Amino acid sequence: MDFNFAEAANTRDFDPHTYLSILVAIAKADKDNGQPEFDFVRRRADRLGLDSEHFFQAVDQHFAIERQNVTRFTALVILKDAIALGSMDGNLSLPERGKIYSYAEKLDIARSDVDSLEKLVDEHRALNRRWRQLVAGQ
Repeated sequence: MDFNFAEAANTRDFDPHTYLSILVAIAKADKDNGQPEFDFVRRRADRLGLDSEHFFQAVDQHFAIERQNVTRFTALVILKDAIALGSMDGNLSLPERGKIYSYAEKLDIARSDVDSLEKLVDEHRALNRRWRQLVAGQ
């Protein structure tokens, strides 16, 4: 199962500027977010060939989108990355969750699907943790 943004970035309906703006808004939505969340956004920007500092200066936590006409795959990848970013500290805060639900509505994705994505991200993190433990011989 491949559900990463790099694959979505190769689709015709993927807008890298909107994608990165959404991530910046999520990163800025929680006052407790810091270097790990900002580095996540920077890595995505680098992979897309975009200047992350421009987005950090131009976009605030109130960034909103209008209804988007994208494939379900593209919408889910965007939301999955927003959830991954928002939950990096182990807590998807209320402001982050609210932003994600708002974006999901504009991307025509049901809240129940967002909740499923959140579980998927948690399961993915758990598997990565188990993998690192196995590699470390624990």
